[in-house]
Amino acid sequence: MIQCAGSRNSERPYCSRICCYSAVKNALKIKEQNPGANVFILYRDVRTYGFYETYYAEARKKGVVFVRYTLEEQPKVEANGEKLKVTITDPILKRELQLDTDLLALSTGIIPAAGTDALSQTFKVSLNADGYFLEAHMKLRPVDFAADGLYLCGLAHSPKLIEESIAQANAAAVRAVTLLSKDKLESLGNVAMVNPKWCKGCGLCVEACAYGARVLNEQTRVAEVLDVLCQGCGACVASCPSGACQQKGFEKEQILAMLDASNS
Repeated sequence: MIQCAGSRNSERPYCSRICCYSAVKNALKIKEQNPGANVFILYRDVRTYGFYETYYAEARKKGVVFVRYTLEEQPKVEANGEKLKVTITDPILKRELQLDTDLLALSTGIIPAAGTDALSQTFKVSLNADGYFLEAHMKLRPVDFAADGLYLCGLAHSPKLIEESIAQANAAAVRAVTLLSKDKLESLGNVAMVNPKWCKGCGLCVEACAYGARVLNEQTRVAEVLDVLCQGCGACVASCPSGACQQKGFEKEQILAMLDASNS
């Protein structure tokens, strides 16, 4: 078994988390069915974290051979008749090993699902550098998006084990129930507002809103604010060329008054 195949490189720098655990589990199953089988796991770093470390120790005791390789000296696979030959340099023995295999398994990395980009644009939610959905805050809001009423869990968030996905799904369900159990929703006091006399219906504020709190009335051609979704970020106010958008609590007269008070 060769770990990190097409993973943990410049294209996909992240760890898929489940690969090492799955390789050790499969190796133990092979040893259980055929104790005399020679099982080699070629790895960069064994990441059987937490209590799964006991499975790694058990695999070592049962004779599973772990050989480490680096990104610069990766295993070479070539045909050898009807079988495959794997060549790898053992960093401990300081010599080249040639393994004639009956079966070669590659642990390929997990990648984001197709259509993730389009889905993120539809719901106005962010993606991280690896293409997975990004939570509002890693510690304070780990299953929330920046926009209220949207939650994430499982492989949509990042590669993780099934136990971790279940725990995160339970957390997301509790967060959703907390919102649905309320009879009314309270919006922030510093939401944006629109002066319909000045609005030209250009739609720039709708594009600037990251929370979907802006809509353009097709009949009046005037931008409208959904108060319950507005987070008071002020992006729409900054993008409005006609000055029709204004944010409560940060009106021009208030800002000028604060500047005058600070100068005096």
